[in-house]
Parts: sequence; C-alpha cells; structure tokens
Amino acid sequence: MQHVSKKKNGYDFFIATDESVIYKKNNLSNPHLSELINGEENLGHFSNILDGIVLPVELRDHVCRGYDLEIDGSYKSEFLHGYRLDLIKRHEIDPNTYSLILSECHVLLGKIISANSNKTLTGDWALHNLVYSLKYKRIINVDLEGFLFYDPLPEWANIEIIQGWFSSIIQGN
Repeated sequence: MQHVSKKKNGYDFFIATDESVIYKKNNLSNPHLSELINGEENLGHFSNILDGIVLPVELRDHVCRGYDLEIDGSYKSEFLHGYRLDLIKRHEIDPNTYSLILSECHVLLGKIISANSNKTLTGDWALHNLVYSLKYKRIINVDLEGFLFYDPLPEWANIEIIQGWFSSIIQGN
C-alpha cells in the first residue's frame, strides 16, 4: 500500500500488506539524490549508511537499517510500529508508554549531543523522522537518506535546533 500522507522528498513509500517492510522507491523527482548516489563509490557510501557502519557508534541503535539497495537509490527497511514524535500529541498514549517515550527522548538527546561533541553528527533529526518503536522500546530515526543529504548538519537543523525540538516533546510544548 502506498503511504499517501508522506511529504514528497524523492521517494514514494510502499508498506507491505503485513506491515513488516517499507519500500522507499526513488521517484526520480529529486535530482540532488541522483547526484549523491551517482557512481559506484557514492552508491557504496549509501549502502554503508543503510548498513549503519558509517554512523556514530552511540547512535547506531537509534537509526533503522536498510537493505536491498537498488542502483537508483530505492531500498527497503523494517516497518516500525510506534509513534512519530512530531505527532505524539495527537495520540492518547497510556501513561507508562508515554513515560518511556519521554525517558527515551532524554537518552537519544544525550547521544545526539555526544555525537555532535565528537563532530560525527549527521542526518536529519527532525521529529517527523523519529519513531518511538513499540517493538524496540527506543526512538529510531527512519530517514536513512537524510544521512546523505545532511552531512554536515545544515544550519537550520544544528544541535541547538535539535535540542529545541526535543524540548518541545519533553516539556510538552
């Protein structure tokens, strides 16, 4: 099934009927994506991002893994059931789960700050890319292509901005 409410960013999203896999199909609408994966070396770098081996060690458990990378940059990953952080206020969540989510916000933010201090922080850490996984009981960044686009971090998503996004969840603003 196609995920119709997702903003267009160069990919169309298809979720398996059993909701176990999401297929991100490059729709060729973003020429910058094509530039970033053009050539064997660049495609290999994206493959390493999908595998997680180029990510900061402290963040690896907080980034999903991709597989079945295609030459056009399309790939698959596990579909995560849970709560997108930017939509968290739209859901009625039981107090125990909500408490876990807030605790995991603190955990992940600490690791993001650590990676930033080590000058290894990349990727798009906006709340719409972050899912609290009910299966893994932690927050996971599902935007693997963001690690291509945002290396280094853009000024509009620097560490101070990221901290503000997390504060809006932690403080309930």
